[in-house]
Amino acid sequence: MKRKLFVAVVLVMAVAISQCAKETDEDAILNLIEADTIWFNPNSEVDSTSGGGRDTLVVWWRGLQTHDDPIIEIQITGDSAWVSYSRGNFGHFYSLAKIDTMPWVLWDKDLQETAQVRAVFMRTGEESDENRGWELDKISLAYGESNIVNTVMIDSLRITTETEAVDVLITDPLNTYFALDELITFQSGEPVTVTLYTNVEDGHAFLHTFIAAWPFYVRLPFTNIGGGVYQGTWNAQLIAIPRFAIFDLVPHSTIYTEEGPYDFNGWLLPYMISQ
Repeated sequence: MKRKLFVAVVLVMAVAISQCAKETDEDAILNLIEADTIWFNPNSEVDSTSGGGRDTLVVWWRGLQTHDDPIIEIQITGDSAWVSYSRGNFGHFYSLAKIDTMPWVLWDKDLQETAQVRAVFMRTGEESDENRGWELDKISLAYGESNIVNTVMIDSLRITTETEAVDVLITDPLNTYFALDELITFQSGEPVTVTLYTNVEDGHAFLHTFIAAWPFYVRLPFTNIGGGVYQGTWNAQLIAIPRFAIFDLVPHSTIYTEEGPYDFNGWLLPYMISQ
């Protein structure tokens, strides 16, 4: 009996060791991505902005979303790994509109979009360490666009602060990387000006940061200053944690007409608030 028990224990240990031995560098990086709740969860849900335009008063919002399985590509060279992450987001875009003296009407539009982000992982430890020594080193901007109709495009993004500590122009979001310990950093509560250069003159641009810390719960409509340029200023949040800010662009028809489909382009900026 003892011999059988001993053999069973040995077999269990052998299987466990075998399973651990099968973990690859790619498996370790995938585990880190799946556990990450900050940088590998790009979506545009849970935002809302009210406003007026022409003869229409509108309150609009994106509903909760579902997601398909992400497409993750990993290229490992030595102690560096380049990652491309892409995921579909699916839900509804709502506009509650008041047109002239007509009753309020709700327009429900199909929302389908794809979000992408890229990253660099580095092996900073040994293969015997947790996650085989891999950790996230750099993250790009994230990029989102609508799937069914996509006519609007952000060409570039400029970010400035009053202190001139930050003055950044970004033209290629998925190929612009920031080290996690060198993210664009704003002082707590300081004014930050964002300028979007786009291909649409009669559209609407917004900033979303999703942090409920009144009055810094930011859902900011940008000012259309003409020529496809949109600009807005917001006060940076108070809490010193890394996060994304979404700068998004939609045509007038998406928000203010019943027939206009969901048409969207968005850039998500990784940034930090100083302690």
